[in-house]
Amino acid sequence: MPPSSSSSSSPSQASHQHIASTNLRSIDRISGNCSPTIKQAFLNPGMIFPTLDHDGKYRVLGFAMESIFQRAVVTHIGSSNTREGRSSKFQSDKLGEVENSADSSEKPIETGQSITIICEIDVLPDMANNHHTLHGGCAAFLIDMCSSLSVVALTLIMKVKSSGLTDVDNFPPKLDLISQSLNVVYHSPSQIGDKLRIVCTTMPMRELTSNVCVQTEIWSIVRHRLVASGVQNMMKMSPNARL
Repeated sequence: MPPSSSSSSSPSQASHQHIASTNLRSIDRISGNCSPTIKQAFLNPGMIFPTLDHDGKYRVLGFAMESIFQRAVVTHIGSSNTREGRSSKFQSDKLGEVENSADSSEKPIETGQSITIICEIDVLPDMANNHHTLHGGCAAFLIDMCSSLSVVALTLIMKVKSSGLTDVDNFPPKLDLISQSLNVVYHSPSQIGDKLRIVCTTMPMRELTSNVCVQTEIWSIVRHRLVASGVQNMMKMSPNARL
């Protein structure tokens, strides 16, 4: 039987409680041009994806969520618009400062909204392989989860923009997207003790659609090199899907 209303709370209620619990925490560590409310909501990335447990309460549960992803810290949330006739170049400058380079002489016609989220996490032994370097599966997991964070932020901002509601009223947005493909390229090893910077940038979108593409790079801050990169395509699950 499903849990009674007296013993459980909705994802929205859990998120509002999460936001309220972080009111006293500083959001100064998160740079970018998004609103303070959105930044506050991402102070605890794990609670962006609450899971209903057997006790009827929403918690941070799931594969590597409590042990690894809970340690991730969001340091930047930025929103930008692309322009028609401009070439948008997303590059990792100085380990993850993403810039949009364009020719200002071209027509400034908005063609899409893009979000960049930067996360940081330390490489600990539970993330390593038998060579004491970051496990390839863990790198793929971080690309998957951090790119999903950027899609949540994009969904939230675009819904706020279209509805005129406050961003907290729309949090968490209903995210019925699942991974369609995840392509990862491994560039260099990352040792235990390294600090990683994970830069996720959504491809520009004019409106929320059934498909979203996110480009991600994992950089070693300590060793000043690219560790892994990946592209994730997410799609809306069919309402008639049968697993």
